[in-house]
Amino acid sequence: MHLSDADRETLLQTLNAKNPEILQARMANALLLLADGLSVEDVAGLLYLDEASVAGWKTMFSKRKPKAA
Repeated sequence: MHLSDADRETLLQTLNAKNPEILQARMANALLLLADGLSVEDVAGLLYLDEASVAGWKTMFSKRKPKAA
């Protein structure tokens, strides 16, 4: 598949929007991939995120109190 530079920029802007619902979905996706055994570096690359964000989400999630079953 080929994307024009303009299309690629538009898609990346959508991914990087500061919309809380988009951020929550991206974090959930990253955490699920980490739980499946992917590295922080791999998740960041696959989801067009910076490694610091993925690592921070991983740390934040691991520190939370588990919900009762």
